[in-house]
Amino acid sequence: MRMVRNLSMVLLAAVLAHGVVVLGGCGGGTEEAGPAGQTAKLLVIGIDSADWRLLDPMLEEGRLPHLAAFMEQSAYGRMKTFYPLEKSPLLWASITTGVLPEVHGVSHFVKGSDQKPVNDSAWWAPALWDILGAAGMSTDIIGMWTTYPARPINGVMVSDYLPYGKGRDAPLANLVYPDSLTEAVVSLRVDPESLTDEFLGRFIPADKIETARRDYPQRMEELTAALAADMGYVAVSEYLARHTDPDLFFFYQRGPDMISHHFYHYMKTDEDFVRVDPAEAEIFKDVVKNYYVWSDEIMGEVLSWFPADRQAVVLSDHGFYGPRQSGEKGTGEHSEWGIFLVRSPLYQAGVKFGHLELLDICPTMLALMGLPAGKDMPGSILAEAATSEGARRIADLERNRVDSYLPLRPAAGPEGERDPQVDEEIRRQLRSLGYIK
Repeated sequence: MRMVRNLSMVLLAAVLAHGVVVLGGCGGGTEEAGPAGQTAKLLVIGIDSADWRLLDPMLEEGRLPHLAAFMEQSAYGRMKTFYPLEKSPLLWASITTGVLPEVHGVSHFVKGSDQKPVNDSAWWAPALWDILGAAGMSTDIIGMWTTYPARPINGVMVSDYLPYGKGRDAPLANLVYPDSLTEAVVSLRVDPESLTDEFLGRFIPADKIETARRDYPQRMEELTAALAADMGYVAVSEYLARHTDPDLFFFYQRGPDMISHHFYHYMKTDEDFVRVDPAEAEIFKDVVKNYYVWSDEIMGEVLSWFPADRQAVVLSDHGFYGPRQSGEKGTGEHSEWGIFLVRSPLYQAGVKFGHLELLDICPTMLALMGLPAGKDMPGSILAEAATSEGARRIADLERNRVDSYLPLRPAAGPEGERDPQVDEEIRRQLRSLGYIK
């Protein structure tokens, strides 16, 4: 433990000696500078599986006003993810560590013949929140894949297990770090059965809700489970935004990916290989688009919690293609093109990136916070679409990369709690999405 602390101090010294950048706000600047004059704070909104192929037509129709407004303030483009297509835990781990899966260690949803869900012990490489912690900066990370049990960080970690095990007499141990927030966080969970018909009428025709419950109970369970989980994380995120003030606030929404796997094929009934009962399609054909309208409102809400000139990134880990003629499910339905948008004084608003890849994201987010990437991170800080001052600062950070952040790999956190019923609950969900057999 002492060795890790010493390495942290060495790396922090390198960061402060070579990587400090001072940025003002997007419109002249009202944000306070960070430690030792470092950059203003950063908000990240992760939307699992968001794809321009779906978003662009909806933007043209005026159905995503918050995304449209954010695009006007941002540089943006298609992000090429790993190919062949991989799994969300793996992709988000690469986004937040800047290294390949064989280095960061998160490679699957489950492990072993008994298919135990992979948990926080899988991380071999430090994530953004570990690197920032070593530099004296704080993070709130909410709902990210593979974060149970929540481990000690400089800030708050609300794990991806929050929606599970709601029928237990007591919540799972280590759902949240620090534990002092557990009671408040757990109280904000949303029960799928509490969702009103008025709310559900935003996603399926109001006059078909009773029919859907009677004839398609599994589909309704899938819809309400995704909604309730996302609603709970939004409530938790708002609570934290009101009570904490971290340098990095990372909000992650899994629902769009779950909804796409369950309902995207209802939009594709014109394809000759998609077989759907017309009555069923009539109920569920607009669920995916309606969910994205709601997600756009969530994005606007999250942005509203912070100063209007706060640096912000909106991104996905991959896109979504939908049903394949081969019938392949799960990751086979993903697309290799995700989305990436960044609002910052480093970048020109309204300019489109010509090319960017998943491994460029971590170095770029570190740069937004005034920190250099590691020399062992394969990606580059995005320089295209940079302002003239941004290009100078990016070049300086690229010249002064630290050797590696790997010595900051997280120490073993708490053991958490293995509940066979919770494990099976997670496996059932992964099977329904086509991620495991």
